[in-house]
Amino acid sequence: MCGWRWRELRRFLKKIPAMEDAQAIRDACDGQQAVCVSLVREKKTEKPSKLYDLTTLQREANRVFGYTAKQTLDYAQSLYEKKLLTYPRTDSRYLTGDMTETASVVLHLAARVPPFDACPEFFPDVLALVNDKEVSDHHALIPTLELEKADVPALPVGERNILLLACCKLLCAAAEPFVYEAVTAAFDCSGHTFTAKGKQVLSQG
Repeated sequence: MCGWRWRELRRFLKKIPAMEDAQAIRDACDGQQAVCVSLVREKKTEKPSKLYDLTTLQREANRVFGYTAKQTLDYAQSLYEKKLLTYPRTDSRYLTGDMTETASVVLHLAARVPPFDACPEFFPDVLALVNDKEVSDHHALIPTLELEKADVPALPVGERNILLLACCKLLCAAAEPFVYEAVTAAFDCSGHTFTAKGKQVLSQG
């Protein structure tokens, strides 16, 4: 089969309930040429993820580090008491408009914290972080201006990991969107239609 591997074909065959039907299709196409009959390209954009509220921070810390919800809250609370993290008990994932200038400064401070200092220069979109209507009692969790004076490597490992997560999320939330071109191709082989999907990255964001 021209341009097709058995591995790709098996994925298609899983959708055919009867094995004999799948085998018949394979036999009919074996050694035959597949012809592309349609090709659709579509440019798509994925916006960066939003900032952390307490719940999303706890989920991420559990996924990445295996911390329980209570451990994450305790680490975040300790960072808050050290004035390195904003108030952790929040259900908001945005900042308020009056925080724009502060957020811009903190963004550049976070970009100087290892390992993020190895990233190329970027131009954050601070306004993407702001939505007054989505902020209730407390705004999203972000590092504070005290990050400039903090000895991050010297922090207890749990606190350090949570602070680095907050820095990473802040940088990602203000980054450019991920842009790619989705490609869907249809092939005809011996009267049978096969579909292949893929994507080409245009901007990593």
